[in-house]
Amino acid sequence: MFRLFLLLLLTTPLAAQWTPDQVYREYLWVTPPELGEAFLRVGGRFGYAAQPGKLPDSLQQDDVLLFPQSLDLAGATRATLTLEKVLGHEDSRDLRVAINGHTPISVPEPADVPKPQTEYMYHTDVSVDVPLDQLHEGHDNRFTLTLDTAQRWGWPQNLFYAVILRVYYPDEAGPEIDYPQDRSVPPTSYLYIKDTKPDDRLADYILIGRDVDWSGRGVQQRKHWQSHRGEPLHTIGRSENGVSNFAQAWDTEWLPTQQDFGVQARVLGADGKYRVSAPLEKLTLAPRPYTVAVYGGEAPRNWVTRSGAFEQSIAVSDSIDRATAFRVNWVSWSPCYSNGVFLNGHLIWDRTDECYTFATHSPEYHDHDVSYLQQDENIISTALTPLFRGQMVHGMEVQWPGMQLLVKYGK
Repeated sequence: MFRLFLLLLLTTPLAAQWTPDQVYREYLWVTPPELGEAFLRVGGRFGYAAQPGKLPDSLQQDDVLLFPQSLDLAGATRATLTLEKVLGHEDSRDLRVAINGHTPISVPEPADVPKPQTEYMYHTDVSVDVPLDQLHEGHDNRFTLTLDTAQRWGWPQNLFYAVILRVYYPDEAGPEIDYPQDRSVPPTSYLYIKDTKPDDRLADYILIGRDVDWSGRGVQQRKHWQSHRGEPLHTIGRSENGVSNFAQAWDTEWLPTQQDFGVQARVLGADGKYRVSAPLEKLTLAPRPYTVAVYGGEAPRNWVTRSGAFEQSIAVSDSIDRATAFRVNWVSWSPCYSNGVFLNGHLIWDRTDECYTFATHSPEYHDHDVSYLQQDENIISTALTPLFRGQMVHGMEVQWPGMQLLVKYGK
């Protein structure tokens, strides 16, 4: 059964990142933006350690990776390292990170992916604590990432889109969200930050409530923060318009029907530190002539379409007689090799997207397509990717938790 937790369950690093009054800096390691969607490959014959010289000297020297920024450790209380990780090849295990030549730190598998996690395709963030005495003030902070060399078909591999070092400082009173709608949320509204400082740089806003999970956890009731290349992904939004008190449009047309949800913000100050607000709580949706429900189900192991046909069962508990539209939501890798997505045997998606890259999908369906929905069990499936010129190609990876449905119902 899909884990729709009634209580807000968070891993420790994410909870700390969004704890009110927290103060921290983020130091981001990503591949150069001119390389587009390039990622860091760890393990196997194409891993970064086996290909020195592919990255700029500011990011890699031999088999060592470098943080390009100067670290500020004055007054620091602790540090964490977060990795935007794609499993890549099943049975890739024992990821370790070593900071400045210290004893490697074991990076745990994501707690919300079923065990054994190495048998499920996933794209999520995992974090570890970093002892402050392993870091250096200023420049010259280095790290290495390694995997076990054993893998059942001889190619261990993880992919990373970002490595984020957060250094925390003593708490301070955080920013305050300004929401003039008297806590009744219409389909479109604006969020603001009260009493901004002239040189504040940006504000990020997140939902605290129930929605499609884009974080790779499979937890729909949560603080909805996730990033790609260190930038917010499928959040309420990021505003860099300080003149307007960081006004951020908030579109809730497809927000699942719920009561007593909230929002939270963080503001990046002129000093390069993020400061976290208290949640704005007890929000309710303004009356609307429809309802929205979100559903999910357990994704199969190793959902890679080159390996075969796969299917996922999703239970729709509400009366489909009132359904007027729906969206199918999922995270993939290398979707160009998909051979179709099917709902109860009906082809609903066959678009060709980019190869060898991360993607999110939310195709929307109306009219006749709504008749493909079934009461109770619905089967979403993918077909086997065929050979190309007699050779196997990569196939589309469907990342945990697989497919999630949003269904809109008329009243």
